[in-house]
Amino acid sequence: MALTITPLTANFGAEIAGADVNALTDEAFAGIRRAFEENGIVLFRDAPMDDDQQVVFSERFGPLETTVSVNPAVGTPFARQSNIDMATGEALDPDDQRIFYQKGNMHWHADSTFKKTPSLCSVLTAREVPPEGGATEFCSTQVLYETLDAGTRDILDGCIVEHDFAWSRARFGFVFSDAQRAENPPARHPLVQVNPVTGKKSLMLGAHAKCIVGWPETESRALLDDMLERATDPAKVYVHHWRTGDAVVWDNRATLHRATPFDVSKHRRLMQRTTISNPSALAEYGQYADIGAAH
Repeated sequence: MALTITPLTANFGAEIAGADVNALTDEAFAGIRRAFEENGIVLFRDAPMDDDQQVVFSERFGPLETTVSVNPAVGTPFARQSNIDMATGEALDPDDQRIFYQKGNMHWHADSTFKKTPSLCSVLTAREVPPEGGATEFCSTQVLYETLDAGTRDILDGCIVEHDFAWSRARFGFVFSDAQRAENPPARHPLVQVNPVTGKKSLMLGAHAKCIVGWPETESRALLDDMLERATDPAKVYVHHWRTGDAVVWDNRATLHRATPFDVSKHRRLMQRTTISNPSALAEYGQYADIGAAH
């Protein structure tokens, strides 16, 4: 059966039908990979996966990250987004620290920009969804870049940004322990990302983007905030309302996303995310780790 690719918005994102994600041929995956590179986000409806199946599907894109200690699924390939205690099967208390930590996901971000080896993409599967609330919003920083004038592009093309996980979570009230901070040191990457397949450019922005290296703090913050505001213009945002069995793959080089609230005291939600690493980016960007600290 041939793949059917339907746009999600006028500018980015696509829904793919005609693929059994748990029994992909090489030809079918090649079509999925092309759609991913071209659209930034790909959605599969009615594509339920268990943990083992999600790992197999995700590894088609590349090596998986192992989740760090601040996430409830520490030590596994999964970053669990849930209000369910997996040990008991019961809903977590709304005041549980695991719920508080996840509130950071409600700010625009790309996954793992704070890591020395950044992420290529993420795969999120909907295992259990609430009857209302809990949508995920997406925007494209590739679309943003294409709207910028030549002068602004020239400025951005030379910028290196420091991304800091502990800093970003602290802004929203979650303070890392010394051990967690040591586990997640800041990382630096070019603000402008170039897709090696399509040649198109995008911006690596979001909540973890602390500063532009070498820039005065005020100017650095102003530019990063301005770009983020432009990227997340509501008119340019795709809102995904989850159904059980949905799977979404998004490009962490070229898109941002954020969670939206649901009533954690009334409804259950279980989402499993795998994050695919991008070793080729480390080889390309490793040189930036030694650039002097920002002002």
